[in-house]
Amino acid sequence: MSSKYFTERNVYPFAALALLALLLTACGGSHSTTATLSNTLSNNATSTPVGGTSATATLKHQPQGSASLTWDHTSHMLSVQLTLTGLAPGSIHPVQINQGSCSKSGEHDKALYPLVNLSADSHGMASMTSKVSVPDGIPASGWYVAVHNGPGLSNSDQAQSIACGDVVNHDTSLRSSQAVQVTLQPTDAANQNASGEAQLTLSGHTLKVALTLSGLAPKSEHMAHIHAGTCASQGSVIYSLTPIKADASGKASVTTTIQNVMTIPAQGWYINVHDSTDISTQTGFDPIACGDVVLNKA
Repeated sequence: MSSKYFTERNVYPFAALALLALLLTACGGSHSTTATLSNTLSNNATSTPVGGTSATATLKHQPQGSASLTWDHTSHMLSVQLTLTGLAPGSIHPVQINQGSCSKSGEHDKALYPLVNLSADSHGMASMTSKVSVPDGIPASGWYVAVHNGPGLSNSDQAQSIACGDVVNHDTSLRSSQAVQVTLQPTDAANQNASGEAQLTLSGHTLKVALTLSGLAPKSEHMAHIHAGTCASQGSVIYSLTPIKADASGKASVTTTIQNVMTIPAQGWYINVHDSTDISTQTGFDPIACGDVVLNKA
């Protein structure tokens, strides 16, 4: 996997600023400089910037998605269709059906059926279909679907479950086909149940971003950024935020001040909090909490 997805990248401008794209390189450079240029061009394009001066972002667990399990009573084949958003762009994630439940899961749980890996696209979206032979159908309970940090399962960081869903089957008759829908939820693994809020305030051309978070691993540290796009369809970094440091209870608050910002756009910004301050690897880049920036009503 190319490491370009897990290092800080230059911002891609909004669609109306196609000319700016020719000025950017694929990696490196100053995010604040390119973002300022983007805002300046936006301001020159229209006398009144489209946006506002205050906004919020509700930070929720990532990734989000669901799995559909279908068992054919004639072929005894189980088909699993799984879709997730909010993954690290370009990342790879092992997926398994395990014995047990999400609430009691652990790295030593028995993997009943390894499934096809999830491969995220450049926007952090992924979907896959996997088929396995299951003679006795889908049980009433005792299975759960686990998506792992990846890209492999060679160590505890990679094996960490980043999304999980219990399988509950209300019709276990082997005389007909079976279908179960599974919502993939946060897990109890470190940093995988983080949540919080961001408050954005623009005074003149100075933007203040105040983050509050809970559910982090005690004393852990995390990179955070304002990106272009949405949590469901991720884009490049616009502004780097002050690194987050959790206290002994897993809570954190931090404020970043950014100069030369013309407006908070009505749409097209989101805030990502990463699993680590080292985002050069897939496990470190893992987006643990994300929130789309929404303007406050006047």
